[in-house]
Amino acid sequence: MANKQTLPEEVRELPKLSMKPIEEIDSMQISTALGKNRPFVVRGWVKASDGWGLDDPKWARHTGQVTLVPGDDTTVSAASYVLRKSGMTREMTFQELFERILGQGKWQPLMDPNERYYMFGGKVPSSLLEALPWPSDLEFIGSSPYVASEGVTAKAHYDHWYAFLVQLHGTKAVKMFPPWDYSFIYPEHEKTTDNPRRALVDLNNPDFNQFPLLKQLHGEIAVLNAGDLLYMPVDWWHEVETAGFSVSINRRLRRSALDWAGALLIFGYSVLQGAYRHGIEPIPSKEIKGLATHAYDEWKSDTGKTQYDQWCGYLAKLGRDQSKSLRIPEDFGVLMAQWLQTEQEPTNAEFNGLSHPTAGLPVRQ
Repeated sequence: MANKQTLPEEVRELPKLSMKPIEEIDSMQISTALGKNRPFVVRGWVKASDGWGLDDPKWARHTGQVTLVPGDDTTVSAASYVLRKSGMTREMTFQELFERILGQGKWQPLMDPNERYYMFGGKVPSSLLEALPWPSDLEFIGSSPYVASEGVTAKAHYDHWYAFLVQLHGTKAVKMFPPWDYSFIYPEHEKTTDNPRRALVDLNNPDFNQFPLLKQLHGEIAVLNAGDLLYMPVDWWHEVETAGFSVSINRRLRRSALDWAGALLIFGYSVLQGAYRHGIEPIPSKEIKGLATHAYDEWKSDTGKTQYDQWCGYLAKLGRDQSKSLRIPEDFGVLMAQWLQTEQEPTNAEFNGLSHPTAGLPVRQ
């Protein structure tokens, strides 16, 4: 009898993250969905068209910083200002970038023959931005283009803004994780800024032996095609992998004082939990202060009040009243207010002395 054949260990299928689809909604449901503070996709938001807007002559007059991605490494894992210092970025027009990616024109490689390209930033041509439809009854405060070669992956990171992203050309997969997953995604600090905005673990082929907390991630995924619209709430981790030449544009939203205060409490609790329960240090106090300043400014704009002590009181009350929906201890708002007023980081003992919720997001097995 023949011996039973088994695959060598190195070629067996590796375990995968547990992911569920990002919710898909109808365009008439956008206003309601925004209140849930979760990502969603609207399919066919704009008429899908190969080359949507790429022939607009204004692309030729606008430039942006383009990251050069070596052919043997298709990931972008550092912020643009870090890459500029390393010499891995170049300023070029959108038209030149499109032609380089599509193999048009007589452009010579800048790094190696198999180099790829990734752009975030620059100015979106106003004619294109105004021609695109955006959800109504919302105030927008900024926009950015994203352009990438096939196979480029922007490693998991988060941003301090609420945004819509419309896919204009090509296809890309977006993995998203809630801010409560901060401790489980193994964030790494950028040495130049001391901000923990990147996660370099392999989310496609996770090593659960080396990174066991990955099992507790609450991931969601969507594949965006030309014409689709994605909503990305503040501080949600996202990793983006392009399946082909990809062009998309985001548009950032102005949100209420309530939204920003809630985001601050969630982020503050997440980073302290990461530091004092999982050893993710240092605590990004400067980033907390920056987010708090934004939340305070929105509170002043919404209420007409200016007293910082009053805003801290508002923050403490919100933490108590909304603790269940924010998934934070009832007394964390008070601790956060004290943190901001004294500019002294809470200690381990102060954090562990809180009445931490016994039940939150379910743990994935």
